[in-house]
Amino acid sequence: ELQVDLNAGKLRWGELSSKGTRLFSKTKPGEMMKKIESVGENFNDYPTLIYDGPFSDHMTSGKARGLTGDEIDAETAKGKVSEFFGKDKVQEVTELGKNDHGPIKTFDFEVKLKNAPKDQAVYVSVTRKGGHINWMLNNRPVEEEKLDMDKAKAAGIKFLREKGFEGMEENYYLKEDNTATINYAFRQDDVTMYPDLIKLKIALDNGEVVGMEARQYLMNHTEREIPEPAVSMEEARKKVNDDMEVYSSGLAYIPTDYREEIFCYEFRGKLDDRDFIVYINALTGEEEDILMIVNTPNGVLTM
Repeated sequence: ELQVDLNAGKLRWGELSSKGTRLFSKTKPGEMMKKIESVGENFNDYPTLIYDGPFSDHMTSGKARGLTGDEIDAETAKGKVSEFFGKDKVQEVTELGKNDHGPIKTFDFEVKLKNAPKDQAVYVSVTRKGGHINWMLNNRPVEEEKLDMDKAKAAGIKFLREKGFEGMEENYYLKEDNTATINYAFRQDDVTMYPDLIKLKIALDNGEVVGMEARQYLMNHTEREIPEPAVSMEEARKKVNDDMEVYSSGLAYIPTDYREEIFCYEFRGKLDDRDFIVYINALTGEEEDILMIVNTPNGVLTM
């Protein structure tokens, strides 16, 4: 019902926290939770969208290692918003309130951009520690697809560099409604850091970044002391099914359900015409995880 109201323009993203509560209060006690739980159950057997990262739901509690800088006030945060979009492009920034929940506390804003329709706004969340952009969503319609994925990925890298995110590399993507949501992971010394993810939503009409989620990066990012593998790549390869044709390999950190990171060899390959990624612990030689890749016309999923 909320989605219908949003699509019809009856409800705006910035009103969800207040109006959403009133809408939920009209339902019978327990009815809303039953609905939500039933939705969750229905998704148990669905493939995971790999653009969210095969490990993106991990390590989202605890201390935010990527938050740097001092505590700022709302006015300073508003200035950070103008800097992010470019002061010459911003018409008005309105504070919507603050979020005190979880390890990343934020100020939230609605932004009106110059030369944009009056009813079209951008929403952005800024961390109270350091003034980092936590997430951003521009709800402008994207009517057509002009850019291919290579150009979209390059536009994302350019955007991240301009915003101070160095060493990021695109991994997986999903195309939908003339936009591409692309997953970028931090690379340190040729090791992929899957805990340090940023997702960008890129408009395929002109390459503009219309969405950004940096929460996982802010939770986990740090310069790591990478150890020497105790197991050679050749030894780790022996732990992979002999019938799997490995077409690429490398080193990566993957997160676990227990807010830990594991240093692994990452082997990508084919078995029985299916694509797999196998993770072998680079310190113990133990198999840590196997992902089956499902390719679709619009993106890549994993099970």
